[in-house]
Amino acid sequence: MISFPNWFINLFHELGGAWMFYLRVLRTYRRTSGHRRAIVQQIAEVSTRTIGTVVFAGIFVGAILVLQFDVMLRRFDAESLLGGLNTSATIREVGPLIISFLLAGKIGAYTTAELANMRVTEQIDAIECLGTNSIQYLIIPRFFAIVFSSVVLLAIGLSVSVLGALFIADTFCGMNLYQYIASIPRFAGGWTVFEGLVRSVLFSTIVATVSTFKGYTASGGAQGVGKAVTASAIYINVYIVIANFISSSILEWIHDGFYWVVNLLEKVLL
Repeated sequence: MISFPNWFINLFHELGGAWMFYLRVLRTYRRTSGHRRAIVQQIAEVSTRTIGTVVFAGIFVGAILVLQFDVMLRRFDAESLLGGLNTSATIREVGPLIISFLLAGKIGAYTTAELANMRVTEQIDAIECLGTNSIQYLIIPRFFAIVFSSVVLLAIGLSVSVLGALFIADTFCGMNLYQYIASIPRFAGGWTVFEGLVRSVLFSTIVATVSTFKGYTASGGAQGVGKAVTASAIYINVYIVIANFISSSILEWIHDGFYWVVNLLEKVLL
């Protein structure tokens, strides 16, 4: 059994390895060409394999959140804020986080298992012996397909979450739809959408990097495939949580700094 200090060290060791692998993928992408067709094919495969799960989960993410917010807001007689608070939380924080966890289990695990199986059965070695760049042939299409597909799937999932919350608010919470929608601009605007987009891209990149890295570097036969998939799922979820905390702090700092500059300019000009 791995002790906590060793696990903590391994966490950063794997992070460093994933970062170096990420840079290697980007360098290979810039120095080679002819990726478009393979990437599009992978995007189609990833999207069709995952969209059902994302839509189903998105509905319940929005439904659960709106029910919880409704319980809390009723205590303070503030149901009129339900639409804005729920939509803001869904797009900014909870939606990207939960849906990314699902994508990690669905897309990340599949990609890791597929590449790890190729590695332990020496298919990747055979490709390299034929003079083909394995990063270019195997990793780049899967990497960029996961990033692009995950961003689109996250956008679809968040949209479904918002619509699902709207339906639940009307059906189970007795909320007036006009009042629900009218409160959304008070809490969710362009910056909210921008935050959701940034987190979607960030989390998608983590899923793509860690899943391809753990699959590509797997070893130890069939047992090694299982270990690679397990490690991939664990590290993706841990890194997403850490990235969510860091991105929240940075985006909040940027947001506050922007309004500070705007207020300063108003005082100077007026």
